This record gives sequence, structure tokens and C-alpha cells, in this order.
Amino acid sequence: MRADQSGDFGSFLAHDELRDSQGEMIVDGIAALGAMGFLLASAPTGIGKTAAALAAALDASRKSPEPKVVMFLTGRQSQHRIVVETVRRINEKLDSETGKIRLVDLIGQQGMCINEIRHEHRALFSRLCADKRGSRTCKPWLADSELIRPRILHDPLHVDELVSLCEGRDDEKPYGICPWKVARESASYADIVVCDYNHIFVEAVRESSLSAMGLELEDIILVVDEAHNLPDRIRRGFERRITMKVIRDAIFEIEEHSERIQSEGASLEGEDSDANESELDRLRRMKAAMKRLRDELPRWFAEIEGGLEGSLGEDQQVSMTDFIERFSGILAQDVERAVEIDALVRMLQRIRVDIDENDEELEDETACMRLAILLQTCMQNHDSPAFALVHDKMGGEEHRLTTHLLDPGVVSGGLLEMCSGAIMMSGTLFPPEMYYDLLKVPQDRVSIVKEYTSHFLSERRPVLIAKDVTSRFSDRGDENTARIRAHIRSILKQTPGHVAVFAPSYAMLEQILLEDEDWIVRSRRMLQERPGASKEEMDRVVDTLHRLRREETPAILAGVLGGKLAEGVDYPGNILDAVVCIGLPLPPPSSRQEALRSYCEERYGKQSAWRYASSQPAVNRLLQAIGRPIRKAADRALVVLLEKRLLQRGYKFCLPKGVHLVESIDSGRTERHAERFFRNNPDPAKHIE
Repeated sequence: MRADQSGDFGSFLAHDELRDSQGEMIVDGIAALGAMGFLLASAPTGIGKTAAALAAALDASRKSPEPKVVMFLTGRQSQHRIVVETVRRINEKLDSETGKIRLVDLIGQQGMCINEIRHEHRALFSRLCADKRGSRTCKPWLADSELIRPRILHDPLHVDELVSLCEGRDDEKPYGICPWKVARESASYADIVVCDYNHIFVEAVRESSLSAMGLELEDIILVVDEAHNLPDRIRRGFERRITMKVIRDAIFEIEEHSERIQSEGASLEGEDSDANESELDRLRRMKAAMKRLRDELPRWFAEIEGGLEGSLGEDQQVSMTDFIERFSGILAQDVERAVEIDALVRMLQRIRVDIDENDEELEDETACMRLAILLQTCMQNHDSPAFALVHDKMGGEEHRLTTHLLDPGVVSGGLLEMCSGAIMMSGTLFPPEMYYDLLKVPQDRVSIVKEYTSHFLSERRPVLIAKDVTSRFSDRGDENTARIRAHIRSILKQTPGHVAVFAPSYAMLEQILLEDEDWIVRSRRMLQERPGASKEEMDRVVDTLHRLRREETPAILAGVLGGKLAEGVDYPGNILDAVVCIGLPLPPPSSRQEALRSYCEERYGKQSAWRYASSQPAVNRLLQAIGRPIRKAADRALVVLLEKRLLQRGYKFCLPKGVHLVESIDSGRTERHAERFFRNNPDPAKHIE
């Protein structure tokens, strides 16, 4: 489809020719955003959805009576670069009358810092940065953004290019200029701001960021990339845990804070001295209250512990109201030194302590802040069915309380109502109708909810489903494990390059791949994901894959479904020849999961509850994993799903219609399919589009 075949595509196209689905998505996006509405696009890799979303959003922004800022939200820094490159291509094709697209690329504060503190632990960095800005001792922060803003807006810059530019010293800015400050203060002058979900969907970050940017939600058109992640990202923002250790640590933090206040008060006189003494008195009352909590809360835990025996898993849901009432009762036990719970929260939020940079267990938040946020969440939402408080025993020993948000729409619904429209897209935003429900997209505005097709996927990425294996707990055993290994061995024998193997858990990955390594093809190098591995470590894995290909050494990439290697890492250059997924990553029985299912049943009905709470999220994790090897239209890869339940109606229904499914009755059939596929497609793609 040529881009000039129809005026419906607008003026902001990155390509001379459009794929059919790409053109369709542009037209839908323009229609939805033109009415200040929403497009929810299940758009597989390869159709050019980034360029389509930008074309539609820019068209709507420029046509608006008051031009809007397009905020492109993504959780992956690799996507930042793709957006910048796409906008550069758009600018090359624009005529002089239209005016170039101005873009600001923004990542986390520490990632953009040019001060020496950028190398500190992130918890320490946040405190040091705030202190330096507050005391006006960060010289790059004090420099005037106007000195460099015109250059940033003249041509789109990747964030690393922006940082390099800001590091430059001259007579006007002898210490450079803070890139993070410049980016935020330039945002209101831009057409596009590329940043993380948190800038919109986390309240504290949103209030800080939009204020610094000079923007209101009604000024913004949202483009949410990888939008299938958004519900869980929102939920995680409300997940807080406390244990008795947090209570004990908070007492130590109060003592440290009190000592500093007392030391500072030694030289004060008059009203300042009186104010200091009043603050110390409040801290003494607070410390006494916290000690009562330390002594009395274990009794409440002992009372409710019996409920663990009757719970579905190893946890139990407890009433937020009961918890708040018990907590408040303990605070009020000492009449002379009683503390109201809301007053305690305010005091906890003011506690400041020094951070030991050599502490290997350094937390991003102080114990006082963690406790304050959990209490505030319970106080504000104790009567809401969309929230749950769950009790368990960490490591089987120490009692723990965790807050859970069951309904992300509680947050997203109101925010979407305030913005000027949105495109939410992902290769696994499936079914898009489910995400329309989960995110509470406003029903009184135009919405286009659609699954787009990509014809090349069926030819270049066949999906083989094994009928003789499963990860279902009741069917596990030595024979099932042997059959799983036989399927994997058949793929390793016939695949010329790298093979990724993903399992539902580290325990299953260990059991199948590593407990007995004699069955693995010995010529292959093993690259294994480790729990808690950093993004930098994962990026190095991709570099290693490319190096091993040059050395003609095939590898096994081993990870977990839903983990960094299966979802958070891009594999460019068709570096993966095959992907094998073991089983279904269904959530284990738990009180939190039961609360989610019950809530979904109440809101969406019994028929949708299982799908929304369990089966569809599990299948979507599979879809994310099998999408890893195919990033461009020319890429090819064989996908093998070792789970017979995917052929059952309840799970098959969760798979997109465009997936090309092939059934395999045993490992011999799998090997023949693999041999035929790589005979017909012997080489990986030779180019990157």
C-alpha cells in the first residue's frame, strides 16, 4: 500500500509504503484520537505499530484547536531509540510548511545524571540528589535550561545524545547542565515526550513530573507501548509489604532522626528552641507508640495465624478494616502518649536518616516510609473491594502483610478520562476487549478495540504444540519430564543456531534442564537467567549470543516465562532460531489469586472471571515469549509449546486467530517438523529493517 494512496493517513508518515495492517491502524488511530477517544490495538510485531501510532497521534495533535503533547510511554529503553529514529524519518519527509516534530527523550533521573553521585546505589542517589537540589549545591542543576533548550528541540535526540550534549562545558555553563532538568522543562515545548509509564500512572511521579513539565493531563495524548504490561505495572505501584522487622527498623530510624534533631537544637534559642523541643516531644511519643506496636502486633498475628491452615495456598486474606482498628487500638493504649494513626503516618513520612552506602541490603525506601505507605493505602481503601490485604509467613517464619490492588482500572480509568485520548498497543494486547475492561476505558467516548493481523507470522513463525506433555501438577512425574526432555532434544538436534527454553518457574527450569545434563546436546553453551539479575546483565546476554553466532557456537538460553529474558529483552538480528516454552505459567493457588478471581467474577461475570484472572494472563506470557525471536518481517524462528492443555477449548480460545498452530503427537514428530522448517528456512535474516 503506497502512503500517498489516501489522505486518510495524514502527513506524518515514516515510510513511503505502508503494510496493510499498518495503514489500517493509522486510519483507526486518526478516527479515534480525532474524537478524543481511544484505540486499543492488538498489533503483532512486524506491522510497524510504532510508526502507525505516531502518525495518528501527531495528526490528532496538530489538528487539535489547542495543540497537544504526545506522551509516548514505554518500559523499555530500546523502544526509546526506535521512537527517536522513527521521528527522524518523519521529519525527513515533511515539507517546510508543516514544521519539524520536536521530541524530548526522558529516562530515570539517575540514568541522566552527570553529577558524581550518579554512581551511588539508587536509594542513596535519590536522597543525595534531593539534598543537593534543596541546598542548591548541585551546579549542573542551577544552570539555566534556556541555554540548551533550542538545540534539544531542533532535532530529535536519543537520551544518551542529550546527556552528552548537556555534559559539555563552556563559559555560560562551566559545570554542564542537568539533562533531567532540561528534558522535563523542555517537555511543554515538544510535540512528543518519550518516557516511562510512571510519569502518568504513579501518582507521586505524575504530580512531580507534570508540574515540572508545565503540563496537565488534558494537554496530553497518550501512546502506551507494550500496553499488556500496564495493568500489572499499576497493580505493583500499590503493592507494599511490612514485617515486624520493618517495625523494628522504623524505631531505629526514629531514634537516629531524634538524635539529629536534638543535636541541631543545642545551639538554638528562643522560639526556635521551643519548636525544636516540641518536635522532640512528638518524636518521643511516636517512638513509644512504635514500641507498643512492636510488642502488641505479634499477638494479633498469633490470633489470625490459624487462618493460614484453611487457606488455599500459604497465605490468607485479612480485613483491612480489622487491621486498621487493631493498629489504632494499640496506638491509643497509653492515654497520656496516645497517637492517632493519621498523625503517625504524617510523622513517619518526615523521618530522615543517613544511608550507609556499604549496606548490601539497602532498600529504596526507609522502613518508616514503607510503613507509612502501607498504612495510608489501608486507611484510604479499607472499604473498597478493589484492594486486598494478605497475611503470610516469609520464609515460613516471620509474619508479613502485603497490600494488593486487584483492579487497575481504579487508577487508569480516571486518568484516561482526563487525557485527550490514547492509543494503547501491544503484540499481546489480547484480547483487546479484556484490556478495555481492565483499564476502565471511558465508555462515553469513542473507542476502537481491534486485533490486527500480520500475514508473515504464520509462514515465518509456525507454532508447534506437543500433545503428550504438560506442566499440570497432577500429571507431573518422571515419564512426563522424560517426554519434555525428548522434545527439547529433538529441537536442539535440528536447530542450527541458538534455542531459548522458558519454563514457568526457576524450580522447573532447574529440574528439567540442569538436574541431569547428560541428555543435553553437548556442543551447546548454556546461558541461564538468574533470579534478580539486572537489566545490564540481561543486555550482556544478547551481546554474548551475537558473539557466539560469529564463533559458530550454538547456545541454549534458559529463562522463566514472565522473566526478563522472556519479556524484557529484545533479540535483534534474528539471533534466536527457536523458542521452546514448557507448560503454562498459571498463578499458584493463593488468597491473593482467589480475591482477584472473586473480584473479577463480581465485576465481569463468572464466564470472564477465570479468563481475566488466570488463563489469559498465562497465555499472554507465552505469547510474549514466543514473540521474542520475531522482531522484523524478514526474521524466522520455530516455536514449540510443550503443553497439551493449549489444545483444549478453554485455553485455545485465549490464542489469537492469526497464530499458525501445528500439532505434534510426540518428540519424533517434533523433530521431523523442525528438520523440515530449517531445511526450508536454513538461514536467519540477513538484514535488520
